[in-house]
Amino acid sequence: MRNLWSVAKLQFRLAVQNRGLLLMSLGLPLLFTLLMGNVLGGVSGGSHVYPVALVDQDGSFASQAVAAALQEERDIKLIPSSQADLRRLFVDRKIDSGLIIPAGFGQELAQGEAPMLQMVSPPGGNLQVGVGPMVRRAALRVAQDYRLALTAAGPAAGEEAVKEAYARVEANRQAQGPAVEQREASRPVDPRKAGGPGLNEYALGFTVMFVMMMVFMRTGTILRERQDGTWGRILSSPVTRRSLMGGYLLSFFLAGMAQFAVLLAASTLLFRVHWGPILPLSAMASAFVLCSTGMGLFLAGIVRTPEQQGAVGTLVVSASSMLGGVYWPLDLVSETMRRVGYLTPQAWAMDGFRQVMLRGGGWSGLVWPITVLLLLAAIFTTAGLFRVRYD
Repeated sequence: MRNLWSVAKLQFRLAVQNRGLLLMSLGLPLLFTLLMGNVLGGVSGGSHVYPVALVDQDGSFASQAVAAALQEERDIKLIPSSQADLRRLFVDRKIDSGLIIPAGFGQELAQGEAPMLQMVSPPGGNLQVGVGPMVRRAALRVAQDYRLALTAAGPAAGEEAVKEAYARVEANRQAQGPAVEQREASRPVDPRKAGGPGLNEYALGFTVMFVMMMVFMRTGTILRERQDGTWGRILSSPVTRRSLMGGYLLSFFLAGMAQFAVLLAASTLLFRVHWGPILPLSAMASAFVLCSTGMGLFLAGIVRTPEQQGAVGTLVVSASSMLGGVYWPLDLVSETMRRVGYLTPQAWAMDGFRQVMLRGGGWSGLVWPITVLLLLAAIFTTAGLFRVRYD
């Protein structure tokens, strides 16, 4: 155990002393968050207001409730429009996002189905990370409250009875207050100072991507040792292979967790990103870093040089990040691409971290993300250990 810890401390110290790696792993995600957040309107302070055209083709009480919920969003300016006006507003560049509530929305909701809302945006719009999360949040809240109202009013109740029941549900929700303030009573979130939803998404996405990328590069240390000729001397030292590989894996894990902690603190101080409760956040981060470590070790057992590890690792992380919802939520892609996305660990990581950030980190919502990430970690770590060459 002492030898394992000695190897881990040595490798961790070498990682910290690598200034180039530190610049890439800490500076780039913060820089990208700042640049992309400002370009697409997710500026710190949440002062950007998104103009959104609303086309209500249903005209039901449920669709009106969605519109009312969106009007309560401080970052949305709702513009009631027709289908014809929608195109004109896009052409005149008065909006860059639109929401269409299709006919039958209220009826499908009353029947217990999950009706679809059509969100439209031109290329380069803020649909993915700006307006999108706010619309989904408002629609989900309305759907939940509407179903509660239907249950309270009874199956045979008329529209007026449902409206009254819905008003009671809404009043009860407002009386309870926001969940974040209940869980974080010692540090309430000031809506005038909190980072905008787009900035939060970018901070989360770039943290996930660069933590995984850095861990992949750190696992190339084994290849560097072989290339420099020090691997043989290490193997001839009085250290068992179990302690040796355990020390390397522990150093990779600690480096990834340290990077995540620094990025969390920096994004909180610089961009006022609210990450949520620390315990579920730490559990999610640990599972994700373990998964990244296992995948990086497996890749190190396939490629031949540390240069190949860096190039292939960067390509793999970048491509899988696009598929896994790091750049845009998977709710906005087709069902086929969504299923493909969940073949990547980033998709499960993003789901878990959003559960912590947006919903307070209820453990029931983290079971699947953590389980899948730990399972992937076990599979890739085992396969990677078998691929390591000790000659």
